[in-house]
Amino acid sequence: MLRFKNTKERILESALKLFSEKGIRETTLKDIARDVGITEGAIYRHFSSKDEIVDLLFKKCAEDFYTRLKKAAEKGNNCKEKVYLLGQEFLNFCFENPEAFKYMDLFHYLRAEKVSQFKPLPKDAVVEVLEFCKREGVLKVPVWHALALLVGTLERVFLLSQAGILNKEGAYRIMDIIWKALT
Repeated sequence: MLRFKNTKERILESALKLFSEKGIRETTLKDIARDVGITEGAIYRHFSSKDEIVDLLFKKCAEDFYTRLKKAAEKGNNCKEKVYLLGQEFLNFCFENPEAFKYMDLFHYLRAEKVSQFKPLPKDAVVEVLEFCKREGVLKVPVWHALALLVGTLERVFLLSQAGILNKEGAYRIMDIIWKALT
């Protein structure tokens, strides 16, 4: 789980928790300050605005997720291994960092026009693997369709698991179905 230690990091940790629970719009700086145990004015010693917090959190979460996906996929020796490892790490990140994943999801929905300003994005690691699979002749669908299928399915699997509809074992077994759909 992402953890923050100094006051600035505690503000980010609190904001992540509150944004994922209450929503970005619904969370105020006063809410964050109360949760951290500081005054609202103290937040301004570290951040110029709520938007700065929102953007920095997305950047940190997205970079961490990207790095984990990229490292996982690099361990694979072939397309299938890379896709499976990437999918497993995707779910690992979600289960280990549910607040971060939910927050990134909210950010995508509420600030879609800003997402492309951030680099690298988790989808970049996925696209790299899918393009490799396409070059190898293994991927039988267009890369962007494969991206939607892979990420969309894994996102829903995580959410269904969080709702108690699907257990974690079932969540990880979804990769067999995804692989068949991609190839």
